[in-house]
Amino acid sequence: MSRIDFVTGAPEKYAHLVDALSTVPERLRSVAANARSASWNAAPREGGEWTAQHTLAHMALYAQKNGTFIRQMATMTEPARLAFDEDAETAALEARPAAELIALVEAEVGKTVDLLSGTPDAGWGRPGTIRGARRSLRQQVQSHAEHMQGHVDQIADALG
Repeated sequence: MSRIDFVTGAPEKYAHLVDALSTVPERLRSVAANARSASWNAAPREGGEWTAQHTLAHMALYAQKNGTFIRQMATMTEPARLAFDEDAETAALEARPAAELIALVEAEVGKTVDLLSGTPDAGWGRPGTIRGARRSLRQQVQSHAEHMQGHVDQIADALG
């Protein structure tokens, strides 16, 4: 049986998912703190496909798109995430400075974490559709957190 923290009102059953997402900006800032500005666009290291800057732009885009979709899932009846041109939108963001993209990731993840922190346990089963696949809010948040955490690791590797 899930419990509610009566001090904060936050659901405890899914707190680990909120925590996993909430640590993304801090980890990203920590990785970026030691990076030289030129290294963001340096060719990826062995086995890497993207530069650190491209990965960061991708993260900023997905923080926005998945953040919006998660808000819709928490408040609407069976929403579908709208299709978008990932390549074009990532390229547009990629021209921005790394510090601006990090701030964007932080702001978007922060809004999502704020929403999820007050989402009752019963709301985590709410469904939505992404690329034709039906999933619950819990599944979407878990996937989003893992995706973002994986890209922080990818940036760390690219910045070496």
